[in-house]
Amino acid sequence: MNSPTYTLDDIRRHPAFPFPAWPNDDHQFLMLELYWAERVRELLGEDLSGYAPLFDTDRDGNPILTLTNTQQARGLRLVVLENEDAKPVYPDSKGPDAFYGLYGFTNKGRLPDGTTQVDELVLLVHLDERYAKHFDSFVMWHCVENLPMSEMERRLQEYETEIGQSSPDADISDD
Repeated sequence: MNSPTYTLDDIRRHPAFPFPAWPNDDHQFLMLELYWAERVRELLGEDLSGYAPLFDTDRDGNPILTLTNTQQARGLRLVVLENEDAKPVYPDSKGPDAFYGLYGFTNKGRLPDGTTQVDELVLLVHLDERYAKHFDSFVMWHCVENLPMSEMERRLQEYETEIGQSSPDADISDD
């Protein structure tokens, strides 16, 4: 893979960053898509070589990026998360009335053949650098370290509890 002629820092210096008009502005949408693709490329480095796009980006941001490693049956899906209700933003606010710019869950996805299962990490993300450390950790744990899905679920729940997205007593079972 050829090195890009741009960097994540170049994208951050763009005058429209963090691209708030992306829902209605095609240029900002493309820049937002480029941001997430470049962020993941920088994180994965050489480990990106096993990953390929699974689905096209959708104009509504769901997904903004999907990658799958068919050899490892692992996938990553990023969905744009927006603060449409103008809630106070974490970390300035916590609890049910706060906006959290990073949610994650695991999913049993499928390849286009409809039968091959993929262990997928789905991250709903808002372009806000305050969430970068956690975002980066989740992507690395799933895509590079290949942590078991049960461990990914435990770490996602731990993160949600730590920042006040959910209570430590929350029942997240499917029962």
